[in-house]
Amino acid sequence: MKKGTMVRIAVLASAFMFCIGVVAFGASMNTDIKAILSKEIKIRYSGAVQEMKDASGNAVYPILYNGTTYIPVRSVSNIMNIPINWDGDTKTVIIGTEEKQPKSILSFKSKTSNHSSKVSDKGSLTVKGEFGADIKYNDGISYELWNADWSASVDGSYKAEIGGTYNKLSFDADIAPSNEEYKGKTFTIFVYNVDTGETLANIKVVCGEIKKVEDIDITGVKTLGFAANGYGGSGNQGFAYFFNPTVK
Repeated sequence: MKKGTMVRIAVLASAFMFCIGVVAFGASMNTDIKAILSKEIKIRYSGAVQEMKDASGNAVYPILYNGTTYIPVRSVSNIMNIPINWDGDTKTVIIGTEEKQPKSILSFKSKTSNHSSKVSDKGSLTVKGEFGADIKYNDGISYELWNADWSASVDGSYKAEIGGTYNKLSFDADIAPSNEEYKGKTFTIFVYNVDTGETLANIKVVCGEIKKVEDIDITGVKTLGFAANGYGGSGNQGFAYFFNPTVK
């Protein structure tokens, strides 16, 4: 049987949600039907007759309804070794793998501090690029470099509760100095696992240059923290920015 045919069968079968152990839709979306559960119909794949089972290992069988044969979607996924998942929020059966779209850090529940905050004003979200053109970001996080190279800490970081289901973190980093003397100096930004205190990344950023940071491994992390250190000395040296921070 062709792969395309099998996938179409699996999609049709998704109507029978009991085959993957999920709750039925609301009553307004349901229709009672009279169908035949057939133990006579065999499913052959790659030359071999397949034993169809549900998620618990129990035998399941095709259903005949209005001239169409419906096959339990969980069994099809097992036979063809295709992942299957259930999205309860949208009541969707997901066949195969789906890459999560990047999600803004600022969309999660967060906790700011005396030194960290969300950035939403257009002025702060617009910076000069390498060739002098304006770069406009959607959102961002700011962290005050309030104590030079002693500024960063987990406690004072911007904290975002991402839930532990994401794998990668990306953002653009920039330094807005309090004085032009810091241009060209190297600052350090930090990303923490707040729950364990672990430093997930410490990245050098040259003041006056936008640093693109991609795919920091955050697998299993439930709460992220964002902070930064200044350049030696003491006193306030400006702000570090994490622009367009996203997870996927």
